[in-house]
Formats: sequence, C-alpha cells, structure tokens
Amino acid sequence: MNRDFKIITLGGVEEIGINSTIIENEKDIIVIDFGLGFSEESIYGIDFLIPNFDYLQKNKDKIRGFIITHGHMDHIGGLPYVLEALNFPPIYGTRITLAIIKDKISEYSSSVLHKTKFIEFMADDKFNIGSYPVSFFRVNHNIPDSVGVVIKTVDGNIIHTGDFKFDNTPFEEPVTEYGKLAKLSEEGVLLLLSDSTNATKSGMSISESSITPVLENIIFKAEGRVIAATFSSLLTRVNQLVTIAQKYDRKIAISGSSMETTVKIAQNLGYLKIPKSIFIKMSDVKKYPDNKILIITTGAQGEENAGLMKMILGDHPYLTINKNDTVILSSSVIPTNGVLVQKLLDYMVETGANVIHQSIMDVHAGGHAHQEDHKLLINLLHPKYFMPIEGYQSFLSAHIKTVKSVGINENNILLPKDGSVFEYNGSTFIKKERIKHTPIHISDNTLGDFGNRVLKEREQLSEYGLILISIDIDKNFKINTSPNIISRGFIFSKENYKMVNLIEKKVSDFFIDKNYNSSDSLQNIRTSLTKYIQNILNNKFHKNPLILIVINNSYDK
Repeated sequence: MNRDFKIITLGGVEEIGINSTIIENEKDIIVIDFGLGFSEESIYGIDFLIPNFDYLQKNKDKIRGFIITHGHMDHIGGLPYVLEALNFPPIYGTRITLAIIKDKISEYSSSVLHKTKFIEFMADDKFNIGSYPVSFFRVNHNIPDSVGVVIKTVDGNIIHTGDFKFDNTPFEEPVTEYGKLAKLSEEGVLLLLSDSTNATKSGMSISESSITPVLENIIFKAEGRVIAATFSSLLTRVNQLVTIAQKYDRKIAISGSSMETTVKIAQNLGYLKIPKSIFIKMSDVKKYPDNKILIITTGAQGEENAGLMKMILGDHPYLTINKNDTVILSSSVIPTNGVLVQKLLDYMVETGANVIHQSIMDVHAGGHAHQEDHKLLINLLHPKYFMPIEGYQSFLSAHIKTVKSVGINENNILLPKDGSVFEYNGSTFIKKERIKHTPIHISDNTLGDFGNRVLKEREQLSEYGLILISIDIDKNFKINTSPNIISRGFIFSKENYKMVNLIEKKVSDFFIDKNYNSSDSLQNIRTSLTKYIQNILNNKFHKNPLILIVINNSYDK
C-alpha cells in the first residue's frame, strides 16, 4: 500500500462538539466520530450544528465506514443527518455505543435505521476496514465501552484516543488498558491524536470512585427528596446514583425522555444491574414518603425545557422543588452555558432547597484527561508526531505546551483547525489547503445551509420587528388607495402613526418618481421599494426592521 495518507479534522478543534476526523489514503476513507455541537452565538432557530460533510459527499465512494469511540452526542449526534447522503456507510462501535446510535437514528428516520449496517466490536478485536488494519484499546471516560482507535500504517501506528482519562479506580468498569498502550509504543507510534477538552486543568483527573462516597453521604443525610441532575448520557453517574438509592431504600423516578431512553438501554444491555422494581413513574412520586425518593433528571446546564428547570418554575406536571428537597448538580459546566447555569442557581435559591454543585463539593468527576494524564500518555506511547483534538484553540495550545514539556519536538506538533488537511508523504506531514468546514445548521430536524440571508432575517425580526406594506395598483401601475401598513415589534405604539404617515407618503412618492409601467417586473419593483423604505427607516429611526412588500395587481408577473 502507498505510504501516503491524509489526516483531516472535520470538526471539534475550534469548539466543543462536532467532533470528527478523517483518515484517508489513495483508496479508502475512515471517519472517526461524527458528533453535534451548539452554536456559541445567537443563531435564531438553529437547534445545533454538525460537521460540514461536503468533502465526504464528494468522496463518498471511498468511505469504508464510521468508527465511533463512544456514545456521547458530541461524537454520534450528526450521524442520522448524513448517512443517506453518503450511501449508508457502515457504523462500527461497541455494544452500548451502537445501541444509543440506533435509538438516535430511529428518532430521525426508521428508513435510515433499516438501511444502515451496524458492526459491533469489542476492545480486543482486530480487523481491516478497507485497506486499514484497525484495532482498539479500552479507555475510561464516563460512559461504558469507550475506546481509543489504532490504525496501523507502514511507518507506525496512528492512535486516536477518543474522550479519555486515566482512572485507576473507576466505578464498576475496568481500567484503561495500559498494557496495550505499552505494546503500541514498542511497535512505534507515528501520530497521536489526543483529547484536549481539559488540557487547561492541572494535575490528574478525578477518579469516579472518589465521587461515590460524596454522593452517598449527601443522599444518606437528606431528610427529603433528592433530585440529581446530570447529562442523560453520563451513564457512570446514573449507575452510581441508582446503586446508592438501592442501598438506602429509595425509589427512583426518571424525568426527561432522553434520560429515560438511556437508562432503558443500559438496563436492557446489563450495564445497570439494578432490579427494575426500584424504578417508579414520575406520576407515582407522591405516593411515597419524601425521604424514600430519588429523582434523576436532565437540566444541569440550565436548559429551559429540561426537567429540572420545569420543577423549579412549577411547570413540571408531577413535582415542584421546595425547601425540603436536596438538589445535586452533578455535571461540569459546558463553557457556553455559564450564564444559563448561573440563572439556574439563582432560581433554585428562591425555592429554598439545599443545592449542591461542583463549586461547593466534589459531586462530579469529569471524563477528560488533565495535564498529568496527558504527560502519562505521552510517556507511555512516545509518539513521533502529535496532534491535539477536541476543544477550543486555547485548549489545544495548552495541550501542546504540556506535551512539549515532556519532550515532544515542536516541529513534530500539528495544530489543526476545522477543515485542516495534513498530508503524510512517507517521511513528514505537510499542511495543505483547508477543505470546506463551515458547520451545517440543523433546524427542526432539518439539515441545510440556511445561509446568511435567512439568519439575517431572523436576527432582524428578533431585534427590530416587522413591517408589512400592502399596495394596490391599477393596470397603469398607479396606486389605487393608500398603502396598508402593519407594524409588529418595531417602534412604540405612540410613534406608530408618524411612521405610518411617513411610509404612506414615501411609497406614493416612490411610484410617482419611478413612473413604472407594465414592462417592469413586480419582483424588481418590490426589491427597489424594500431598499428605498429600509434606507428611510434606518435614517429616521436608526433601526432596520424586516420589510415585506405585497403588491396586488391583476397583471402580476
């Protein structure tokens, strides 16, 4: 096989989420992960983002499959939206990872689910995907069956860590496979792509086992209900909570459809080895004493529609948080959600509940490596080349600083951006021109490039409102009656009559000055009139509302 290949970072190296990396040689493409993310800016009506897959579409005949490192949405969430466009390449994953992916695809389309091939593997499996010899190693994260990926090349192994940390005392799962890492080092590691999410944090990552006694002590001492909020896919935390609840004879109620689905999948696959009798419906919570209830819910990030916020605001159908409750926020704060989480805390203060979060007590262990974890990984693998992935550019830069401190040559460090292409020519990596990389917007489960025009219109509506101008013209293209003008969200009502009078006059002047006739296109007239009115309103009111022009004419072209 030709020694040349490319590494392309589709996403996840300038933001949190949309993680995806391409490994490509002359014949084959493997895609590692394909996640979703959230916009850091206010993009109206956009639910989330996925990696730009224009390059994959152009090369879809070369795609041999997606390898998925674990079941979190920032690594799997984009899959349902691209499989059909890419001719349904197979998806490789561990047991629970594939179960979660199947559920997400089924929500999107049963047809896509039925046409997609799923190939389950275990951490000890080795096989070829196209011309690539592929193997895996088990890592600790905060969801079971997380793996790193190894791709063998003529000049050494390419290693992709996925999300990882070193945890020597994980909760009910094996430790990272140190022996495999040492063996990979002996074989030779050409390139290491490594998780940078917590690269700015010093020391070693916190062990999951250190969180368990903290949670247990809180639940043991709680005199009323305990409401624990975390990510729906953070199965390790859910497992800890249900195990503790069983120990102290508390019934468990799940709030949130995504949390319910994840728990059901984990139960069916044996990852939650708890009797189903311990679970009750949310509607039955009031049938039990408060000190016999543990509720696990979504909403630790302050999401408006999540279960926790509804409980706080009294919008939940079965439960309202009160001063006798203990609320645990067991998750890290996503950088873009800081304001939402602060509002959540402020709301909870008003309830009088006992609120415990990471700033008060260690009730969450992150799933990502810290700086000492990164040093350990480098010393285990001794890679020739290094590429930080997953995180903001500042995270990647911090990761680079750490690996340089343990001997990685600066000339052998590849700093990617979304769409970066690094081509290996058999001796070194050469940075090539970036591919198209602007993330794809998803709105109401619909994929598309909504474009600057649509987003600009949404911004206009939000900030300045709408003005509708309806005009009746005769066959000579003269105005029959005064224009009908409707304003919504533009200016105060007391100023409205001035604006209406102004527009009426300017519209009349416009048609007189232009002297249109039947040879003119109505669309061109609308466009010209829109720009004309926009300039007037901007000069008069210093605002830029969205303007809609309706021209009624029996000879409409």
